[in-house]
Amino acid sequence: MAPRIPAAEIKLSFPLYSCDFDTQDANRLIVGGGGGANKSGVGNALAILDLAQPDAIQVLAQADLSRDEDSVTSLAVGPSSTVFAGINSSEADIKKGKNEHLRVFGLDQQPSSKIKPKGKAASGGGPKITELSRSSLFSSKDPDAYQRVLRLSPAFAGSSSPQLGAAATGLSKDPQIALFSIPPGSAAPIPRGVLELTKEAMDLDLIQTSSDAWQLVYCDDYEIYTLDIGTSTTSAEAPRLVFTMPHDSATGSPRPTFRAIRYLTPTFVLAVTNRPQSGGVILQGFRLPKEPGLEAKARLAVSAHLPSHVKRTTGMAVRNLSPRASAETKQGATQFVIAVPGQDSSVTVYTLDHQTQGDIALVNNLYPVKTLRNVHPSAISGVVFSQFTPPTPTTSTSTSTSTSTTERVQYIKLASIGSMGNTVVVHSIPLKKVVSNNTSKTQQQRYVVALKGTNPMTSGLLLFMAIGVLVMAIVGQGLLEIKGVSSRTVVGARYWTPASWHENWGRRYIHERGHGQKYETVPVMQTPSGADGAQAGSGGGGSGSRFLDEHLAGLGLELGLGSGERIVFLHTEGEGEGNGKEGGVRVEKHEEGKEGDETPKGRAWEELPDAQKEAWREKLKKAGHWGEEMGETIFKGVLFGEIGGLVGALVR
Repeated sequence: MAPRIPAAEIKLSFPLYSCDFDTQDANRLIVGGGGGANKSGVGNALAILDLAQPDAIQVLAQADLSRDEDSVTSLAVGPSSTVFAGINSSEADIKKGKNEHLRVFGLDQQPSSKIKPKGKAASGGGPKITELSRSSLFSSKDPDAYQRVLRLSPAFAGSSSPQLGAAATGLSKDPQIALFSIPPGSAAPIPRGVLELTKEAMDLDLIQTSSDAWQLVYCDDYEIYTLDIGTSTTSAEAPRLVFTMPHDSATGSPRPTFRAIRYLTPTFVLAVTNRPQSGGVILQGFRLPKEPGLEAKARLAVSAHLPSHVKRTTGMAVRNLSPRASAETKQGATQFVIAVPGQDSSVTVYTLDHQTQGDIALVNNLYPVKTLRNVHPSAISGVVFSQFTPPTPTTSTSTSTSTSTTERVQYIKLASIGSMGNTVVVHSIPLKKVVSNNTSKTQQQRYVVALKGTNPMTSGLLLFMAIGVLVMAIVGQGLLEIKGVSSRTVVGARYWTPASWHENWGRRYIHERGHGQKYETVPVMQTPSGADGAQAGSGGGGSGSRFLDEHLAGLGLELGLGSGERIVFLHTEGEGEGNGKEGGVRVEKHEEGKEGDETPKGRAWEELPDAQKEAWREKLKKAGHWGEEMGETIFKGVLFGEIGGLVGALVR
């Protein structure tokens, strides 16, 4: 039985557009949103949610922000539980050319005496949300532009390197990506320059490649770019185009568009694309080029189509279950867990394996493990995974992982938010430890998702094979029923197929057609057995009689006696010819009532002496055309020749 995925839900008082987990505590989720700068009565706010209970969510703190400014459109949690958010200034300030869109909030138990809170802090003994700084990073003065995307590079424990951040514009006539760094022990961002773009970035991500180097990846509708960033204020290199969505020259149909992109390792990135005209969603993993130069391009390493009910996606979340210990450490064997929200308010969870052999690294097994249906009553505006650091063998509990209160079961939390529904839903996905003989006592343990992924291609092949075997079985059973070989009726093929199909694969009668002594071999159906024979023995009109009558009628022969009717004769052949062989059984017909015709002579069953009856029973039994369970009513309308001599004028 698959492990259960606990879920908890809460509804807040404002629309939600962004969310992220606290990097210091995986049981704390920060969400932001609001009604923007309007007089609708819907405020703007930041809230801290407690997720310690897998089936309940509590609001620890909420800061109501100015209603003259925009809502919280993007959000990321940095070092020391600082929250970086995208909030446009008031319309009055924007008209003056001043838009302090990057805000930094601190999550403290008490607000600092040196900092005057700019937002209304929640009362009580919980954490306080305090605004620490405001910055303007974009050089564009477009009044419609806002900070749509915000990402921070993952930090490493004990690292003295600064953390790098990037923010991208939305709805801007002059699209840009602004870079900034966060020095250790400081919450104030330091601008690192602005990238001028020809098209707006749909999404972006950052990763630290060494102690003093990072890499940025971003995508627009059809292209993926990378940028190497050093410790200097600005990068000396221009963004490098590594992949372009190819055109379908055969059909000329529109190209799929990129929607979100995330780093897996410094070597691999994962992107999610929407096919044109709501034609579905595709996950694609790319291997980034190692070679320098503009000619080297990324190569597709793995891909998967989402289920058919997912027509479009709004984003993606990715989490490494065995992250690197430092920027210089190479990524070893690990599993990534991926969440893709759909337009139908579903969330599809995938897993992806990363394996290494020497200097060779590869990703494979991009398999779906679970589809969460109807997660929110409205569109999903964001998904995010909690931080996960596998516990070491020497520790009994984990303080920085999204785990349960027991040591045996580990969880990673998946949070999703609904924009118009004001809802937050958190699923706790169970994990299991990978047992390996090569793991030392001090080495970090490795965990994977406890739900087993399924290869869609293998599942489809097995389903196709199962359907093929079922069809072949039905057709085979039908043929056996048509030919009278099967004693059981399963598909009822004899009732809806022509009587001319009902031939016997075994013995044959010899049927003579009268004029000119032209003979024709006519196959006769095998006699019924079992239940049919029992019914035949019960008296007139049994199924055995109907069986013989229906078959002979299909051959142009009819049972019954009387003037002008066709009479069926059964007589022996081959006896007395000196060949030493036992005679067989032959069937023939003759039109009675015409002068000059030599009518075969025979007797009805009732007129036969007991000795002749016994002899015919034995002969028909040996020929396989009669059994005692069939009764004698099937002989009605049949004339029998005399055993030991041929009766009738028509002979072979």
